[in-house]
Amino acid sequence: MLAVAFMEFGGPEVLRVMEIESPVADAGEVVVRVVASTVNPTDTLMRSGLQATLMSDLFPPYVAGMEFAGYVHDIGEGTTPLKIGQPVMGIVNARRHGGGSHAQHISVPASSLAPLEHSIDLVEAATVPMNGLTAMMALEALALPPGKTVLVTGAAGTVGGYSIELAKHAGLTVIADASENDVDLIHRLGADEVVPRGDAMNDAVQRLSPDGVDGLIDGALLGQRANPLVRDGGTVVSLRRSHVAEDPRLVNRYVAVTEHVTDTAALVSLSKHLSEGILTPRIAFRLPMTEAAQAHRLVERGGLRGRAVLMFDDPPE
Repeated sequence: MLAVAFMEFGGPEVLRVMEIESPVADAGEVVVRVVASTVNPTDTLMRSGLQATLMSDLFPPYVAGMEFAGYVHDIGEGTTPLKIGQPVMGIVNARRHGGGSHAQHISVPASSLAPLEHSIDLVEAATVPMNGLTAMMALEALALPPGKTVLVTGAAGTVGGYSIELAKHAGLTVIADASENDVDLIHRLGADEVVPRGDAMNDAVQRLSPDGVDGLIDGALLGQRANPLVRDGGTVVSLRRSHVAEDPRLVNRYVAVTEHVTDTAALVSLSKHLSEGILTPRIAFRLPMTEAAQAHRLVERGGLRGRAVLMFDDPPE
């Protein structure tokens, strides 16, 4: 099969479409024929070598990619409700033997997959597992009852957008930050109040919530700049280990999606939310696997208002 892979760490130019061995479904595993897989910042970090210490027991060719959608191709021994040909979405930690999802086929535990309705666009579905699961975990870490207020920073990003939609579904009041160009988007996603990004954010949030918000999902990694906006005893959720909050006033939480790649119930819940229109997938661009290097460049440049998606359903010419 064909995969986007690299033999050494470096810039986007090290990526190649190459023939590698097709996976097999061991006991409890499912092989998926990948239609679409996103390119995430973690994929660019893996390619650049900044995650090399997490890959010391792996050997090239390396294959990145953490989330995908496609069709069940083969099923290993064991019980699973999935059937051959079933559309699915899934998540994988690419820093493993067997690699990630930037390939025409991938074998993962059946517990890392969720079935999809046949009416769902698989390219859109591919944008949900990683960031949708992160947003769901963040809200679970907040553990706020309906009626409480949550502040979402980095709201225009995919984690931020899904956090807004899931928070509103949970009955929370949402305050979210946005640049001037993103205000309409954030309102469409359901935020109750939109405040400006940057230096003006703190004053705007304090006017809206003088006693402090009940929880913070810090998608923008603002850290100590945003923590004062949370009331005493409130909860702040950090999305990177390098930016974990350490504020003695607050309940400090950190969520790592790689620790939940076999959370079937959560993935099935996300699939249901997608079918019901609770989540809004956002695609910045779709590129064939042959243009993976360009996808990495665009992700590294930043500022995307949607996901970068590589297409694997058809072989390159």
